[in-house]
This record gives sequence, structure tokens and C-alpha cells, in this order.
Amino acid sequence: MRLLTVRLSEQDAARVAELRERGIKISSLVREAIAKQSAPRAGRMKKPGDVKKVLGEIYSRYPDPPGTRASTVDLTDRNSVARAIRRRLTRSKSA
Repeated sequence: MRLLTVRLSEQDAARVAELRERGIKISSLVREAIAKQSAPRAGRMKKPGDVKKVLGEIYSRYPDPPGTRASTVDLTDRNSVARAIRRRLTRSKSA
């Protein structure tokens, strides 16, 4: 088993001390958090709804910067994106 060292802020160190006082094992807490964070990413997604949910979370977490032009391509349609890429590559070759 490997050892993991983590630097904690004063506030986090105080939280850890409080958890230990309540009898919570920090190692178990860290293992559970790692398992929880890695579980959704493991394996293939089962339904298209899962993909839409994940993409929605990504788009809400990382919105386009202000002043960015709206895309003329439907980025959720792979065929539309493929056509746009082909058009772009064709223009690049002839230029």
C-alpha cells in the first residue's frame, strides 16, 4: 500500500482534528472520497442521458469566456462537427 502526503491549510487541519475527535478515520474518509470521485469515470456510460448529464456539468463548470462568438456548428451533433472539420481542412489545403 502506498503512502500519500497532503499539505493542509490551517482550516483543513482543524477540520481533520475535529473529525479525529469524533472518531472518524481520515484514511477511510480519503479512500471513500477517491472511490466516489473515480467511480463515475470508470467504465462506459450506459445511456445517452448519462452523456448529456456529464456534458451539462462540464459546460456549467467551464462556461465560454465572455465575448466568445457563438459557434455556427451544432457541437452536440457529431455529423455536423465532422462536416465543419472537413470544410475547414479543405479550405486549408487550397490556401
